[in-house]
Amino acid sequence: MIKRLLDRLIFSGLLIACLQIPMLADHYLQYLSGFYDATTQQVNAYKDNARLHGFDSAESMISALLKEKSSIVRVDAEQKQHILQQHEMLEQAITTLSTGHIVEKAMFMFNPTRADELKRVLVHFKLGIPLGVENIVICIVVAIGLNVILYLPFVLFRRRKKKAPLILPSGT
Repeated sequence: MIKRLLDRLIFSGLLIACLQIPMLADHYLQYLSGFYDATTQQVNAYKDNARLHGFDSAESMISALLKEKSSIVRVDAEQKQHILQQHEMLEQAITTLSTGHIVEKAMFMFNPTRADELKRVLVHFKLGIPLGVENIVICIVVAIGLNVILYLPFVLFRRRKKKAPLILPSGT
């Protein structure tokens, strides 16, 4: 009886944890959207400035600025280049979090290189239940799978213990 209760509690905990992934992905997307909007404004300003001064793109303007003699101009160009790279990474992240599958979203969010971002997102995260049927079904399947994986060592140990040969004392 205790085993069944423990099994149900663990499964329930795993299910609740899995159900948080879609909710967390939505929060993460909102968090990144603010950064994306800010960098988009900067990138658009770089593009406008490049066109105004006869460059084909912001990248070509930055390349020219990187070749300047003045160190302050080169440092500013490096910062602009960093913003362009950050904007590109944010575009990929927004795409993953808005159109990706729940597994892709989870792999993106729980990537160790994004641990600091995840911590900032978790500060304002509140538990909830997603309303999408697809998300709920996937979470149930994942919770069942994790539950099986967690109990597999106990089942195998128990079976091995039952199948252990009976050693009889020898009559020598």
